Amino acid sequence: MKFFAMVAAIVIALSLFLAFIRGGQLNRLKNVNLRLPHLAIVSFILDFFPSHLNHVPSWVLFIVFIVKYALLFMFIFFNSKHKHIKIIGMGILMNFLVILLNGGAMPVSRHALEIPSLAKQIEMIQSGVLTNYTLMTDKTPLWILADIIYIPWPKEQFISIGDITIMLGIFLLIQDIILTE
Repeated sequence: MKFFAMVAAIVIALSLFLAFIRGGQLNRLKNVNLRLPHLAIVSFILDFFPSHLNHVPSWVLFIVFIVKYALLFMFIFFNSKHKHIKIIGMGILMNFLVILLNGGAMPVSRHALEIPSLAKQIEMIQSGVLTNYTLMTDKTPLWILADIIYIPWPKEQFISIGDITIMLGIFLLIQDIILTE
C-alpha cells in the first residue's frame, strides 16, 4: 500500500533543493555525525522481510515487527541531540502504536475500496496476502493514526499522520544541516 521510499525520496530531494536555493551548502551533509546508523539500516532491511509468505508463523512476523521498531527507537535515542530527529521519532512512535494495537498490521481507510488503482492491494489485504495491513473497522484502535490520509501523487495511496510527521522531521533535519554553519 505504501510507497514510503518514493515519498521519502521526493521529500529529501525537495528539501535539498530548497536548502540549496536558500544558500545552504550540500557539502555540510558529510559533516553530519549520526551515531549507530547501522541500527536504522538493519531496521529498513527488515522492512523487506517476506511477510506475505504463508509459511511464516505470525509470531515470527510479530518478533520482526518489534525488533524493527526497537532498532529505530534506539537509533532515535542515540541521535536525539539533533532536534529534528525527535520529530522523526514522534512519527515512528505514532506508527508503532497503531500497528501494535492492531495486531501488527497498519489499518487502512475503507475509502481505499473506492480507489480503482488500489484494487489489487485491497484484494491482497482482504485475502490475507498483505498481512502487514488491515482494513479499518468501527472498532479499530487508534484509527486516527492509521493510513487515513489520501494522497493522489506520486502514486495513489493512503498515509498516516505518523508518515507525515516522519517526512516533516526529515525535511527539517536536512534544512537544518545544510543551512547551519
